[in-house]
Amino acid sequence: LAFVWIFYTQYLLYTRVNELYESEGMEPPLHVWWLVFPGFNLVVGLRQVHFLAKYWAVKRGEAPLTDPVVDFFPFIGADRFTWRQFVQRPALWCAWLKDVPDFQIDLL
Repeated sequence: LAFVWIFYTQYLLYTRVNELYESEGMEPPLHVWWLVFPGFNLVVGLRQVHFLAKYWAVKRGEAPLTDPVVDFFPFIGADRFTWRQFVQRPALWCAWLKDVPDFQIDLL
């Protein structure tokens, strides 16, 4: 029952962040359905926190703060991407891999 509650509240949070962005005419930053895949729910959860903070900073007329965690893990603050792009693009994973070329994997 606890897992159902956690996933349900995650779903509500991710959906709400996307709705906030859409209400301002911006592209929704999160893939809500990623929460069903172990590992990707962490990715979308980190992105949810980042984009919600960014949204409210802009609404208050402030510049979004720089975040060293986002600087090191670019996937958190990157524009919306697919899971295939995430797997194939090491530059999204961490700053140390920013110059690594994308993988060309035919199976994905």
